[in-house]
Amino acid sequence: MNFGIGQPVTRTEDPRFLTGRGSYVDNLNLPHQAYAAVVFSTVAHADIAAIDTAAAEAAPGVLAVLTGREAEEDNLGGIPPAFMPEDMGGPKGFRTNRDIMVRKRVRHVGERVAMVVAETEAQAIEAAELIAIDYDTLPAVIKATDAVKDGAPQLYEEAPNNTSFTLRFGDEAATRAAFDSAHHVTTISLHNNRLAANTMEPRTSIGHYSAADDSYTLYASIQNPHGTRSTLAQNIFHEPEAKFRVIARDVGGGFGLKGGTHAEDALVLWASKRVGCPVKWTGDRSASFLGDDQARDQTVTGELALDKDGNFLGLRIRALHNSGAYIVGSGCVPIIFSLRLAPSVYAIPTVDALSRMVLTNTPPTTPYRGAGRPEAIYVVERLIDKAAREMGIDRIALRRRNFITPAALPYTTQGHFTYDPGEFETAMDMTLALADVDGFAARRAESEKSGKRRGLGLSYYID
Repeated sequence: MNFGIGQPVTRTEDPRFLTGRGSYVDNLNLPHQAYAAVVFSTVAHADIAAIDTAAAEAAPGVLAVLTGREAEEDNLGGIPPAFMPEDMGGPKGFRTNRDIMVRKRVRHVGERVAMVVAETEAQAIEAAELIAIDYDTLPAVIKATDAVKDGAPQLYEEAPNNTSFTLRFGDEAATRAAFDSAHHVTTISLHNNRLAANTMEPRTSIGHYSAADDSYTLYASIQNPHGTRSTLAQNIFHEPEAKFRVIARDVGGGFGLKGGTHAEDALVLWASKRVGCPVKWTGDRSASFLGDDQARDQTVTGELALDKDGNFLGLRIRALHNSGAYIVGSGCVPIIFSLRLAPSVYAIPTVDALSRMVLTNTPPTTPYRGAGRPEAIYVVERLIDKAAREMGIDRIALRRRNFITPAALPYTTQGHFTYDPGEFETAMDMTLALADVDGFAARRAESEKSGKRRGLGLSYYID
């Protein structure tokens, strides 16, 4: 059968990867190509008082030194959110716009403040080190919990308490009543730490502007070439999308990081138009940590209400989601799914889940490896384990008691997902058998003989 649902699909890319014949953007070089080096902000919050580029401009091989002033002169736009909750009927929020080259105020370490284009990569890097930047430093705030406090440094006048929007799902009154009638309430406070994606192949971009037909071609290690093309055309260059072609070769790991548009994707195209030749920028590991979007960074308190038999009565969540200094691309996705999927596969009669999108002087956070789903599951599964310990109920039995049953399907959750079909208990039993949970005690005893600790984790995930 051809093209049957569920039919295995043979992978075609493995032989070239396993034999070292992958084709990444850094392997590509265009005729008459120049090279770019980007200067990143070294302070988290400051006004740029002055930028001295004279020494860099006089350095060997330098073709151009570009700053926010030139970007402003060329009317370049920035990177906005791909969408906000209000676009889908949710609450109105403050939309940020992230300049590809900062003109006046930097809001996190790693903002792009200058770029050098030179004949060789070494010349570009050496010249970039000659640029002197005078910053008027401002107070900064890093943690979401600090950013919402009275008197905290404000990133934008239009976003009081550094909050872009507040998102809520569920029924507040019904959930309060469930907690008031509960035999037991379990509470847990967690911090889902910020992380950097750290892909195998750092981001790389080559921009080629053709004056002959007034067109732009971008070669980039990205996951979403169509979205990048739209952002470049509509938001940054303000030109018809038909003028832009975006080519994605082998990506070298993305995990969500390379799903959005980064400043270098636009900078190399802009530089190519100004200097009249293709321009290549290759990110290294340091540039990745400074300039790449990051992920997670959620502080959350969860509460689970249970009756005397361990049946779930209600779930309450209060969270702060650290968006960083900007909401870029699909940056709203993690906060939405961290709330919508909180009930998971459990028959929880009522839910009250609330989270605030908080702005801080840190790099933007965007979707990564599940995009909010892991954050949701982390809270509810930790709550269940803790409730089982506190009530003296086996954690497997507690889950079994509260699964949504096949007879209840189709089942619509408080997060507005409808599940159908699903056999959650059957899937858990299969997993327990595959993991040989019954033999765990013997394995743990054997490990402890050699001074090693062994644990057994249990978590249920649905998407």
